Amino acid sequence: MLARRQQHALLANPSPMLTWCAANLPSHASYFATRLASAVARQNATALCISPSGNTKIINDPIWKLTANAAFDVINQPLRVVLENNDSDKMFLDATLPKFKLWCDEGYISADMGGGSAMGSNIEATCADFLRKWRTFYLFDSDRLHPLELVPGWKPPKRDGCQGFVFQTKCSHMPPGRWHMLSRRSIENYLPESVLLHRNLATTTELFKPAIGVMLNHYNFKNGLQGDGIHPFNPDQRVRTSRSNGFWTSLTPIAMDNLQKGFGNDVAKEFMNVPASYSWSPAINNELDILSDAIQDAM
Repeated sequence: MLARRQQHALLANPSPMLTWCAANLPSHASYFATRLASAVARQNATALCISPSGNTKIINDPIWKLTANAAFDVINQPLRVVLENNDSDKMFLDATLPKFKLWCDEGYISADMGGGSAMGSNIEATCADFLRKWRTFYLFDSDRLHPLELVPGWKPPKRDGCQGFVFQTKCSHMPPGRWHMLSRRSIENYLPESVLLHRNLATTTELFKPAIGVMLNHYNFKNGLQGDGIHPFNPDQRVRTSRSNGFWTSLTPIAMDNLQKGFGNDVAKEFMNVPASYSWSPAINNELDILSDAIQDAM
């Protein structure tokens, strides 16, 4: 029953296992010796020690020593993956991590909605529970408006928040590797040029010009420059405007006009139009590999 969940590895203690095999299954002794010698658990996975003398409930951080019944209750719970929005964020994951849908369909993962700004209190509640903080994974936007933001020692300017900074700070109480903050501003900043052209040709063409460069990763895809109070300038958003370090206002007036409105609040739907065979850039592939490994470790 413990081995029924295929995302888990069940490793036996070699010495007593082989002693038992020699007495009860001698024809299988060499087979099990080979299997035990080659079995390796994921380095960052949560370790359970199953023993008749184990605890009947979790009372500390891993390594957990549990009875088989207690372990059964733990490993038959899916990994809880908490997203800021479980509709648009799940579309992003389905498009970028092909195995994510399979993991959900197999019951290895339960995608839950963190509720945007409410994710902070969600993280705090999870950190207060020994089991939940090891069986939960958080994924959230960085909300970086410039590449220099969220580097070590950076703090949001007064009178302007940065949810990525808040969530990252709260996740410092989570186990290592049980959360991932996207390197780009939001999931929408990962959308390919090819799926955006039909939405707004002028904005897409301008945004993917070499002159924009890495600032593509920090553009307000939903609401454009006007959403950050940059163009037209909104004095009530003066602090937020300053966070882009004057990059957008250094562009030509025509370029600023093209980037004014963005692609709309529902632009994340374009992830459904990304071909399954789409070739992501090396930088995005590297981040996706890190994310995929972290989720598999947590599973």
